[in-house]
Amino acid sequence: MSKKIIIIFILPFFFLSCGFKKINMDNPLVDLNVVIVGENRIAYVIKNNILLISNKDAVKKYDINIEISKNKKIKIKDKTGKVTRYELSIRANLTIKDKATQKNINKSFSKSSGYQVSPSHTNTIANEKSVIKNLTQQLSDELTNFIIFSNKN
Repeated sequence: MSKKIIIIFILPFFFLSCGFKKINMDNPLVDLNVVIVGENRIAYVIKNNILLISNKDAVKKYDINIEISKNKKIKIKDKTGKVTRYELSIRANLTIKDKATQKNINKSFSKSSGYQVSPSHTNTIANEKSVIKNLTQQLSDELTNFIIFSNKN
């Protein structure tokens, strides 16, 4: 019993003193004006995630333009010509413009994934929505990290 108590109190000290720190722990103090053109649902999620790192009282101000495109194509067909798998890709072209120096940074991001065609159409639609949600979150994380790191340089 006493060993368990000692372990419970000592173990947290090892985790607290390990030196782990998130890379982007300190959000940059930037004011972002975000304009997104393209797929509305994807744009809504990405814009909200990017605005989480924005601060209206910041000294540095940036205009961010993002063009989003979604492409769905057939990946695999069976012997009878029926589609069994689709490939979905989302592409984002990012332009960051510093309002003070008028300097532009351009970068393209792309994510793709496949999904199975189910015997039921509703399951196929659910598979597609799940893939879109995952790809959008991954793309949003990449865009946010790029904005944070480009601001530090």
